[in-house]
Amino acid sequence: MPEIQPILDNLVPSLLAKWSVPGVAVGVSFRGERALLGYGVTNVDHPLEVDATTIFQIGSISKTLLGVVISRLVSAGLLDLDWPVASLLSNDAVDQRITTRHLITHTSGIDGQNMIGDAPQILAGTAVDSIAASLRHFLDQPLRFAPGTDYSYSGPGFMLAAAVVEAVTGRPYVDTLQELALDPASMGLTFTLADQVVTHRVAAPHTTEGSAARVLRDEGWQRHWQLPAWDVPGGGVLSNARDLMRYGEYLMSEDAPVGVFDIHGHQGALGKSSGLAWTLSRVGSHVMASHDGLTVGYATNMTVVPSFHLSYCVLSNSVGGRPVVKAIEAAIQDALLGTHDRPNLDRRHPAELKDFAGTFDFGFYGMVRVGLVDDGLSMSPIPESSSYAFVLDPPTAELMVPSAADQLMILEPERHRGSLIGVIRDPAGRVVALNNGRIAFRVN
Repeated sequence: MPEIQPILDNLVPSLLAKWSVPGVAVGVSFRGERALLGYGVTNVDHPLEVDATTIFQIGSISKTLLGVVISRLVSAGLLDLDWPVASLLSNDAVDQRITTRHLITHTSGIDGQNMIGDAPQILAGTAVDSIAASLRHFLDQPLRFAPGTDYSYSGPGFMLAAAVVEAVTGRPYVDTLQELALDPASMGLTFTLADQVVTHRVAAPHTTEGSAARVLRDEGWQRHWQLPAWDVPGGGVLSNARDLMRYGEYLMSEDAPVGVFDIHGHQGALGKSSGLAWTLSRVGSHVMASHDGLTVGYATNMTVVPSFHLSYCVLSNSVGGRPVVKAIEAAIQDALLGTHDRPNLDRRHPAELKDFAGTFDFGFYGMVRVGLVDDGLSMSPIPESSSYAFVLDPPTAELMVPSAADQLMILEPERHRGSLIGVIRDPAGRVVALNNGRIAFRVN
C-alpha cells in the first residue's frame, strides 16, 4: 500500500483542531493491506486515545448491512426484490405498489419524518420500540410520490424493509443481521446494544459550542445514548474501524453477497444511483459505493471501490464532524486512486435565479427561505418553523448557484462547499421542490 499514514498524520490533527472534533478513527484496506489509525480522544471529559477498536455509532452505514441481509435472503430464495411488500406482511396499510427494491433504494415515497421529529413523545414511558411497533407510527401517512418515480431518503422505509426480513425469516432482525452479515464478515466487535459495548472503549458523542467540543448527554431524539430497536436497520449499529475494514474486505471477496453494488434505483435530481442501500457514483474510471452516517454526536463514512480493491471508513465523534470526514476521504482517494470527486466550484448554469426564490418545507429540519443575493442565492432557516418536538439543523447556504438545469451547488459556508441540492420542476418548468436527499416541497 502507498504510505497513507504519514499523509493522515500530517493532516488529521489540524482538521480536528479547526473543526473542534475530539477524535477520529480511520480504516483503509487496499489490495490486501490494511491501515488502522486513531487520532484524538474518545471523550473530552474523560479522554482516552481513539484506536482501531474504539466503538462509534456508525449511523446510516448500518443500512448497508441490511442490504447484505436482503441479498442473502434473495440468494436463498426467501425474498424477491420485486414482490409487493404488502403481501409479505399481510398489512393493508402498506401501499400495494411498494416493493423491497423501492424500500432499499429510497424510492418508495414513504416519508415518516415523525419517527425522528416526534420521537420524544413516541418513545416516552414504556413505549415499545420494536421494528414491528414502528410501522403503526408512519404507514397511515400519504406517500410523498408514487413508488419508483422519485427519490427521497427514508429511514422509515428501512424499518419497513427490516419488517419484511422478520416476516420471511420468522426471527428478530438483529439475529438475522448477526447470522447473515456480521458473522460472515468476522465483525466480532460490532453490536446493537449499549449493554454490549459498555466494557469496551467507546467514543462519546459531542457537539461544538463556540470553539470547544462538549459531550452530549441525553440531548438526542432517542431515549438515551442507544438508538431505538426500530432504528437498528437504518442507523443503530455500533462498530469500529477494524471491523468495518473486515466488512469492506468481505464485500470485495469471493464470498461477497450478490448484487450489493448493482444499480437497483436512481436518485432523481441528485444524479447518482443506488445499490442495495449504497450510493453509487464514479471517481475517474472507478465505480464507488459509499454511505455517510449521522447520528446525534457522530458523523461517519464508509466507501468501497471494488475495481480498485479499496475500502475505507472514517468515524468521528462529533455531529459537526462532516468536514473532517470529507477532507480525510479526499486525502485517501488522492493518495490511492490518484483523484477524488472534486466538485467544479466554477461550474455555473445560466438560469433565472428568481425561479428558485421561495419557502421550502424540510420537515423535521424546519422551513428554509431561498432568496437572491449578489452572484447567486442564499438559503436560510425560518426559526421555529417545524411542528416537531425534535428538530435537526436545517440545510443553509450563504451562497449557492445553479450548477446544472436541475441542481444547485453550495459555495459557502466552507463546511458545505460543493454539496449539491436537486431541483424538481413541474411540467411547466416551475420549481416545486428541492432535494438534499429528502424532498422539500415549496410552500410559497
